[in-house]
Amino acid sequence: MRETIKNIAETLGYAYREDDEKWITGIAIDSRTVQPGDLFVALVGEKTDGHRYLRQAIEQGAAAVVISREEILSANDYQNYIFVSDGVLFIQQLAHWQRSKVQIPVIAVTGSTGKTSTKDFLAALLEPLGHVVVTKGNHNNELGLPLTICGLEKDTKAVVVEMGMRGLGQIDFLCRIAEPNYGIITNIGKSHCELLGSQENIARAKCELLPYIKEDSIIVLNKKDEAFLQPWLSSCKGKILWFDATGQPADLWADEIFQGEDTISYQLHWGDEQQEIVLSVQGVHNVSNSLAAIGIAHSLGISWEDIRQTLQKVKLTGMRLAMTVSAQGVKIINDAYNANPDSMKSALGVLAQQKGDRKIAVLGDMYELGCYEGESHKEVGTAVAMQKIDYLIAVGALGKLIGEAAQVAGCHVDWAENNEQAITLLRQYVHADDVVLVKGSRGMQMEQIVQNMMG
Repeated sequence: MRETIKNIAETLGYAYREDDEKWITGIAIDSRTVQPGDLFVALVGEKTDGHRYLRQAIEQGAAAVVISREEILSANDYQNYIFVSDGVLFIQQLAHWQRSKVQIPVIAVTGSTGKTSTKDFLAALLEPLGHVVVTKGNHNNELGLPLTICGLEKDTKAVVVEMGMRGLGQIDFLCRIAEPNYGIITNIGKSHCELLGSQENIARAKCELLPYIKEDSIIVLNKKDEAFLQPWLSSCKGKILWFDATGQPADLWADEIFQGEDTISYQLHWGDEQQEIVLSVQGVHNVSNSLAAIGIAHSLGISWEDIRQTLQKVKLTGMRLAMTVSAQGVKIINDAYNANPDSMKSALGVLAQQKGDRKIAVLGDMYELGCYEGESHKEVGTAVAMQKIDYLIAVGALGKLIGEAAQVAGCHVDWAENNEQAITLLRQYVHADDVVLVKGSRGMQMEQIVQNMMG
């Protein structure tokens, strides 16, 4: 972004002051991260008020500040500012304006699970195009998404934005800001059933993306979810590219899947073409995530050679099957970022493939499953037994359901009420050359267990 204060304020319809022509080259909402040339937006939150840090932002080099409290404005003599009614709304409007000025691929990635990993795969695959703006971490909401788009530069060749969803209407709201012309719906899972009641309603919410895909563009959809997606397909004017990671033919599909200790490989089929793909990450679920990303990347002209080379070295956002070894010689698989039934079972498959003395799983609650809650936790417990895991520590009230099902199937199981109890059990049981998987929903904060084990 490169705009003057005057141009931003007058275009968006806000009062402003600009003592001399100031160029805005970025946007910040945290005074500690302000870079020279940034526009610092003082947001009013539940725990803090950004107006308290206006001076600090200016001292850090902010070219101007955005203020939404009139008493702050009248009590201080700020030289360069924009006065707004709502800081978040201002950022959304600024992002939409910046988006409207470019004619480049803007790819929206949504789905019940796998959004961040798919986004990571796609951003890496698109690097041959040039500068790619991509959602950082999981900044996929009504604030994170517009902040991402505000990072557009003159030389930006593509934008990849992750879109989260908490209810009906939210994907549509984010799309009105980002105006995506390409899209991915990774899957229609059971996550969010607590909020929306059924997978059918989840599909309805995710399919709010479809009308934004125009005739000359593409959306990539999961073939296994076709029945859920079918009622909404007619709203898409673009081309639908179906992918499948279960060995069933589709527009692009995978078979001959092999999971090694450090990589996962598969045979990719696209029409008459076949490509051997090797991923530098673990987990069968990442076959699906990588396929979705390949669907967009190859459609945008990325060569098979670039695709193969990139996927052999790509790194994913943290706490997703990250492998580390403790000072005591224990191999730890940190998959504590989040959890759902499919990713739990996939992670157990990764654990089973590792070389080590004993395989230990520390599994916690899976949230937002609604009516599928009980059966989903029991399914994971059965999967623990099927993978012949030596020892399970089930953490939390819902985690106990995992433990009960695993115990019935003959597994050695202990239950921990919280992370602290799980740590105590691990200290008593684990020794060098063991392999430990730690996984649970974000709210469980099970990275605390990993941090303790790492010392």
